Amino acid sequence: MNNFLKNKHLISRAGFGIHHNDIEKYKNTSPKKLYQELKNIPDYNVLETDVKAKTPEEYREMLRAKDRKPLNLFNKFYNISYRKSWHNQMINTPYQLQEKIALFWHGHFATRIQQAPFNKQIIEIFRKNGLGNFRDLVFEVSKSSAMLIFLNNQQNRKAKPNENFARELMELFTLGRGNLYTEKDIKESARAFTGWSYNGLGEFTDNKKQHDTGEKEFLGKTGNFDGTDIINIILEKPECAEFITKKIYKFFVNENPDEKIVKSLSQKFYKSNYDIMTLMDEIFLSDWFYSEKNIGAKIKSPVELIVGIRRIMPMDLQNKDTIYNFEKLLGQELLQPPNVAGWPSGMAWIDSSTLLLRMKIPSVMANYKTLDIEPKSNDDVNMGKEEKKVVVNKKQNTITIHWDSINNILDQDLFEILLANPNEKIQSMITQFNADKSKKHLMITIMSTPEYQLC
Repeated sequence: MNNFLKNKHLISRAGFGIHHNDIEKYKNTSPKKLYQELKNIPDYNVLETDVKAKTPEEYREMLRAKDRKPLNLFNKFYNISYRKSWHNQMINTPYQLQEKIALFWHGHFATRIQQAPFNKQIIEIFRKNGLGNFRDLVFEVSKSSAMLIFLNNQQNRKAKPNENFARELMELFTLGRGNLYTEKDIKESARAFTGWSYNGLGEFTDNKKQHDTGEKEFLGKTGNFDGTDIINIILEKPECAEFITKKIYKFFVNENPDEKIVKSLSQKFYKSNYDIMTLMDEIFLSDWFYSEKNIGAKIKSPVELIVGIRRIMPMDLQNKDTIYNFEKLLGQELLQPPNVAGWPSGMAWIDSSTLLLRMKIPSVMANYKTLDIEPKSNDDVNMGKEEKKVVVNKKQNTITIHWDSINNILDQDLFEILLANPNEKIQSMITQFNADKSKKHLMITIMSTPEYQLC
């Protein structure tokens, strides 16, 4: 396998796919060097938005006001603006791994709330700390206002413990469903987290008056534990490292994990004291990552699909909501995972309606077709609210593709550039279909195939 094919695979997993300006670099750079570029982040920068943020004090005053309309409008428009800003960062940043791992953690530590500053806080935790230490990340997330409000820990008091956060901490965030812990462990750890909350500024608070100071028994240990103790006890278990490693492997490598490789990776992850970058290095610098069984083995999530299209095909949007609507139609909205388990993966992204829509979107972007459709119902997210119909390019052109910027791509082997696993059958069929059509049409046709849904 030549460097270009390896780099194409690498950028599809450690990032969001080939960028139209980087084709020659992918051909002339070693995978090792490209990986160093993807992961090395000179300076961490908070995402900028076109809606002015409120200071914590200003937001607290809005929370106190009797008139909730200004608060609701601010939350709505700031969340939309922040979502678009993150989407654009995914498209344009050369430090692709920072945003890809942040997207992973967004689905792993899933929260769905309306409070815009709290949303921003937890996403920035993922962006800043996503490649650091998992121990630090667990503590940051566990003390974030978004997680505390989403899993009701501000209601967790010594007189009446709330088990929501304690349960999901083990079931979804660290150990896996039913792994090591019992219902008693959940109840005991909930007692340990009593008093963990946040103030009106969204800052973490440890309310000692609401903390249960009694003795607890958790995972075979006994003591006057608090939340910090519980997290540290969990992280002592090698099973935690294995659970996280397997989930990262399934996201970045293959939905069908190689148990032997996962075991080896998890042992190294555990010995590194949960250093996430060490785990990423082990994956992306390995020979097995580039094995045939891992090429084109994953179905792109809606965000990966749409961001990938925009990286390879530069465009202007007259209606900035267009791209957000595409992702919403396909079932993945940033800041809005369907539930605490996060988004689905693999074949769960594909059904008869979403596959047809996925295959139609490139033609809609190119203004070959129009789109007039209602978003797929998701009761967890919509809570019974009626969805508005999405219309794209029906009366006016809302997307302009800059074809002149990708002439260098159009003159090359589009199958090799666009498809994870180009084969002679699909090439022959598409070439015959496009015999009398332009290279632009050929590009859109390739991107409209089921094969393009794979990375």
